[in-house]
Amino acid sequence: MLTYISPAEAVHHLGLRLVLVRGVPSPWGQAAKAIFEIKGLDYVAAPLELAGANPEIVAWSGQNSAPVAAWADEKPLTRWDDILRLAERLAPAPALVPADATQRALMWGFATEICGEGGIGWNRRLQGFARAIDSGKVPPMSQTLIDKYGFDATAASHATARIAATLGALAAQLEAQQARGIPYLVGDALSALDIYWTAFSNLLAPLSPEQCPMPDAFRKGFTAREPEIVAALDPILLAHRDRVFAAHFRNPMEF
Repeated sequence: MLTYISPAEAVHHLGLRLVLVRGVPSPWGQAAKAIFEIKGLDYVAAPLELAGANPEIVAWSGQNSAPVAAWADEKPLTRWDDILRLAERLAPAPALVPADATQRALMWGFATEICGEGGIGWNRRLQGFARAIDSGKVPPMSQTLIDKYGFDATAASHATARIAATLGALAAQLEAQQARGIPYLVGDALSALDIYWTAFSNLLAPLSPEQCPMPDAFRKGFTAREPEIVAALDPILLAHRDRVFAAHFRNPMEF
């Protein structure tokens, strides 16, 4: 069971630390958490309060978002790819980055389309901001997040098409893998890409309340309503998500 220590305790802890958004299944954090647990890495967790000032975390990590991961006296890491590289270094087995160069390139490329700037997570956040702005009455929490992350109306206008295209590419990749008898998105074994897709799919078609007990308001906002995205959510992708979640994630998710 997830138990949080205080941010101050995390800063001074000598081992592996992970800062997670409290009360929300942020996919970047849930993926990092699952990666650490799959690798058997012991860590302590500290909370970041959504839309809060979080001064101790800001002073330590240089930014006000999560996840943050840090090992021993090394510099805190705030990028999803750096956190994966840290996990691979601390626990090389089981490897979650393919050894084969082509499969490794596919993994990093698809992972960027999910986790990186301009990816699924980034664009779903823009869509949420756009809905709040278009409503004519932006809730205070939404305004705080808009001020923190920024809002680009042009990028938001392309978000649906970008997400749908990425989903189409992921579905085609998984179909090709399954045609070879491989039940994973790249390579011949579980990779970080399977973990990222499982975590980020919650921003499109959330897991059940029993599996992911997020507040109803977040569940409504996370559920994709755009017809182009709904059509691109191939059942093969959701079935894969369900298998990976059942085999490799804590059930229910903890946040």
